[in-house]
Amino acid sequence: MSYASKRKSLYRRFAIGYLGILGMILVALTFSVAQGAGWKPIIVGAPVYVTFLVAVTYQFIKELRSLRQKEQEAEPSGGEERQ
Repeated sequence: MSYASKRKSLYRRFAIGYLGILGMILVALTFSVAQGAGWKPIIVGAPVYVTFLVAVTYQFIKELRSLRQKEQEAEPSGGEERQ
């Protein structure tokens, strides 16, 4: 599997993760509005949603940096001169 396809797979996986977090918020909002509670449950639950968002973003950056590091290690260094 090439690094371009691995990177594309990584982007896709984390896009699905971000959509899952958004879906979680929308489901809570839908139930709270349907029961007449309004935005209060969403505001009360905001720290949990932010925690999930930070955790997913941290993992994404960590895996992306790891992939880039592996990609750079695999490339032959073209800047060195051979004598």
